[in-house]
Amino acid sequence: MKSKGFEVTNGQWKIILNIGIIIFAVFLFVKSFIMDTSRSRYEKALKNIQEQSFQGIVVDKGFEKFNHNAAMIYLSDETKFSPFGQFWAKIKIGDSIVKKKGETIITVYRKNKKTILDNKEILDSWKK
Repeated sequence: MKSKGFEVTNGQWKIILNIGIIIFAVFLFVKSFIMDTSRSRYEKALKNIQEQSFQGIVVDKGFEKFNHNAAMIYLSDETKFSPFGQFWAKIKIGDSIVKKKGETIITVYRKNKKTILDNKEILDSWKK
């Protein structure tokens, strides 16, 4: 008696090919819309931070209800900026603050103390 080997019909090949195409399409979707989106988000945030420039004395801290309750710091020259949450508690009213264009660092001066707050460290933690 002769045993039959494993045979795949044309209909089965079509099903296997369709499943392969679907898996490949899902992979491309995930890569382009999820992975590239987080990279794009990182690059946009980094560029926005580097574009910022401000200098002054902190005169107030508050939350803007009309702006999704964003935490804001108000400076003596009527400039305002929204720091990352990790920096909120480290900046006090009366501190002198400097953020130069092209950098990610906010320098905070309080009495005889200088504190460096690096926005890039926060952004880098997003990539993990």
